[in-house]
Amino acid sequence: MTRYPANPIDVVEAAYELDRADRDWLKNLVTHLRPLVDCGLGVMAYEVDMQRSAPTASSLEVQGMSVADAAQLIAIGAAGRDSGGVAPTHLEPESLGTMLQTTKRILGSTTSPTTAAFAQKGVADAIAFRAVQPAGGPGISVLGPSPREVRIDQRARRLWARVAAHISAAHRLRRAHREAPDADVEVVCTPDGRIDDARGEGTTSSARSAVRDAVLRQERSRGPARREDPAEATEAWTALVEGRWSLVDRFERGGRRYIVARRNEHPLSDPRALSQRERAVVHLVALGKSNKLVAYELGLTESTVATHLQAAMRKLGARTRVDLIQLVSSLHRP
Repeated sequence: MTRYPANPIDVVEAAYELDRADRDWLKNLVTHLRPLVDCGLGVMAYEVDMQRSAPTASSLEVQGMSVADAAQLIAIGAAGRDSGGVAPTHLEPESLGTMLQTTKRILGSTTSPTTAAFAQKGVADAIAFRAVQPAGGPGISVLGPSPREVRIDQRARRLWARVAAHISAAHRLRRAHREAPDADVEVVCTPDGRIDDARGEGTTSSARSAVRDAVLRQERSRGPARREDPAEATEAWTALVEGRWSLVDRFERGGRRYIVARRNEHPLSDPRALSQRERAVVHLVALGKSNKLVAYELGLTESTVATHLQAAMRKLGARTRVDLIQLVSSLHRP
């Protein structure tokens, strides 16, 4: 069994704690992620708008390092972006990566003005984890500078990409929860899969069946599997159900736990009369994600994703995935 420095299911559960204040939520999330990214020099985390790739200063969270040191590293990264270089948070399409591996992939060499500037601060490499929205907007970046080169294997990258999908969904859900805590609840379910209440789209037999199955998979993931096989546990607990719902705990008086399916679709623009699912697939593919990862993030089958992608590309006149990426990028260019 592969062991991970941070437990993925612990991180996912921390992401879905919707009632925490923003700063407390980020602090708690970083505490759970820290064993993954801390290379001995501490960690920093912040909200970032991927359209600007700039941190939101008020959201900065540091653990094991000073705010001044974090600010210096952020400034170096910003200078690298402005000069066309590679910053540690520039990891598309990866959710988990390293500065040197990313620099080599993009520039063909591990040498760049950014890596040289980091080296002057005693930083040889950095692990970066991020969770972003498919059409830009606010996301989360967590950075752990390292005094030596770091390598991350593909198995870990795939696992933490699934965790990042949950954090993105939770981040989106927190904003809706703040405005209307129960407005988007469409199914209420007990941990053993019994439907207690349903409304709207959640009343159909197919929706009830999909939510029930997803709840049972989630409960298995949160049991012994979270320690015994974290990779399998994260695969079973998809980020969305049928591209529409996130599953979140809700506690009633007396401590009784329910699981609610909350509507949490990607709020994407409609470029050319695409359906909601086609839009979601297109924007996730435009981030460089594979059909398999898109299927996980939306809670759909790979064949369904492929069908939606083909239909969307036909409507948009995109012949290749590269054409699609360029088209979506132009839609969101300032």
